[in-house]
Amino acid sequence: MREHLHAGLGSELDLGVTCAGPGASLVPSIPAVDEFPMDTWERVRGEVLARKGAYLLRYASHRGDADLRKAIAAYLCDSRAARCHPDQIVIVNGMQQAILVSAMVLLNRGQSAWIEDPGYHQARKAFALVGAKIVPKRLDPEGLVIERPPKEPLPRIIYVTPSHQFPLGMTMSLERRTALLDFARAHDAFIFEDHCDAEFRFVGPPFPSLEGIDNSSRVIYAGTMSKILYPSLRLGYIVAPEQLADSMAKIRSAIDQHSPAIDQATLARFISEGFFLSHIKRMRKIYAERRDFFIKQFNELLGDHFTLQIPEAGLNVVAWLKREEEFSMIRRVAFKIAVRPTALSFFCMEAKLKPAFVFGFAAWTPTQIQESLVKLASALKKKQI
Repeated sequence: MREHLHAGLGSELDLGVTCAGPGASLVPSIPAVDEFPMDTWERVRGEVLARKGAYLLRYASHRGDADLRKAIAAYLCDSRAARCHPDQIVIVNGMQQAILVSAMVLLNRGQSAWIEDPGYHQARKAFALVGAKIVPKRLDPEGLVIERPPKEPLPRIIYVTPSHQFPLGMTMSLERRTALLDFARAHDAFIFEDHCDAEFRFVGPPFPSLEGIDNSSRVIYAGTMSKILYPSLRLGYIVAPEQLADSMAKIRSAIDQHSPAIDQATLARFISEGFFLSHIKRMRKIYAERRDFFIKQFNELLGDHFTLQIPEAGLNVVAWLKREEEFSMIRRVAFKIAVRPTALSFFCMEAKLKPAFVFGFAAWTPTQIQESLVKLASALKKKQI
């Protein structure tokens, strides 16, 4: 395993390079960190330090700050129709650690993990680290397709992004959610529900979480503050079924003991005093405006080359090429002018989809978005594409 890690996971896991540099790169999945209420966060942090002082400088609970677990449980029950209590919650350092902890608890080497294809590439890496047999599953407009050839081993864990599938963007239907829960219960499997961009839905009311309609304790529900607040905060959570909560906490402790106590205490108060929900509402409005602007400008400037798939939620859009033979040239041109959408094929394992790019829009102002789209359209025109 060490050789595999050194050979394949070094530069690929360095996410810092994806958002470096000036201008609007249109890299997917980057939040608007310049809109984060830094003054409010620092004031809350100062109040927490004044109240708790040196207590926050000591080693902390491996389950996570008690006030933070209570605040997250209340938020999820209110906003996502979850049914959980603070003792089920384990604080982690983001979604990748949530997946890794869950995989270490549930999977023996060689056991099957189903994942969406195309899907979140970091989930694939986390399951690979524990030696799981990764089984990609195709998607249809309702989400992950539940199908298994007769000789294929049953899964022990099924990774899904039902609120907003990454990267294609569909929302899993209620019928598919029910079928997935029935399948997991019938075959002693667990569902890992990635709370992907659930806060940033722009069309219609949100669906309830899988965890909220699970009557058999089959769902591990996980979320991260990376897109809601800012990526370098490195705080997330697992809502574990009660029978797995202790094991999750022990594995989390073995990895790196606990997340930074000061950040946890600050976030707990940020949530409980209402700043968290206010920030989400404000950012949902900003992202909706940027999404609408991006769609309009993209169709006007690049509609001859792409068909844009309009997302109901999330921070990205998928642009399908109208002429497949242009893919390589467009990718080279975009890279040369520092516009960096990600090829959809990057997120695929076995899926054979038509050429497309995944563009981000959330991190940039309308002016910046327009500048980059004009730059890309002009560059393509110069190349007579």
